[in-house]
Amino acid sequence: MRDEMDTGSKPPTKRKLYSAPALEKGLDILELLAVTPDSVGLSELAAKLGRSVGEIFRMLAVLEQRQYVAAQESSDKFQLTMKLFQLSHMHLPINMLVNAAAAPMRRLSQHTGQSCHLAILDDAVIRIIARQESFADLSFSVRVGTQAPVFQSCSGNILYAFADARVRESLRRSAGENAGVALDQDATDTRAATIRRQGYYEVTSAKTVGITDIGYPVFDHSGAITAVLAIPYLDQVDADRAAGLARAHAELALAAREISERLGAKSNC
Repeated sequence: MRDEMDTGSKPPTKRKLYSAPALEKGLDILELLAVTPDSVGLSELAAKLGRSVGEIFRMLAVLEQRQYVAAQESSDKFQLTMKLFQLSHMHLPINMLVNAAAAPMRRLSQHTGQSCHLAILDDAVIRIIARQESFADLSFSVRVGTQAPVFQSCSGNILYAFADARVRESLRRSAGENAGVALDQDATDTRAATIRRQGYYEVTSAKTVGITDIGYPVFDHSGAITAVLAIPYLDQVDADRAAGLARAHAELALAAREISERLGAKSNC
């Protein structure tokens, strides 16, 4: 099972907007293929994007030459290759973080029987950059690439709580602009103070019945928060819930601390 959060594009910033039609067409194709589970034909792509077949054909030809898309041998349908995934993991900070988290996340899932994931702040949203599936027969996980509003997620509230004042102000402003209403700053900051005092956040999932989200901060060498390690804890009717949650907290805290130390953070972070 997977928790499918919003994966749509973010709203434009207040920077001056420029137009690059050819680039936009190429990005439109990549974004459409990324959210389409099956391969897509030329005519279907053109129809969905509101473009002519000729426009899409030229874009696809270039994307295929650059190995971002591939045509199926038995049809004229296209699908994404792994090149975008490979590029994202070549980005040094993300690559270092994912590598540092790999072994601790694996042990965390082994010891708790739950899946776990790593989330970072991506402008005004949080994004999942790594996950470890549970080794249990029945599990729940969030896919890599998933994004969610900061204040509507466990990880986002933790990232906000431990961020510096400038980042918190920017996140509050973005949340208010995107929602069209002012954020309740008193409630938000009260929750953030509680998270900092506890050192973690636990909240019942607002999206999925039977899931309790638990997250702990991950710090870098400077002591700044760089990510959140979280478990979407799946309740089971034949298990001791209190004991299971207690074990999840203990193992999460240990794994988050280990990842932080691998990134150069001091042991008291």
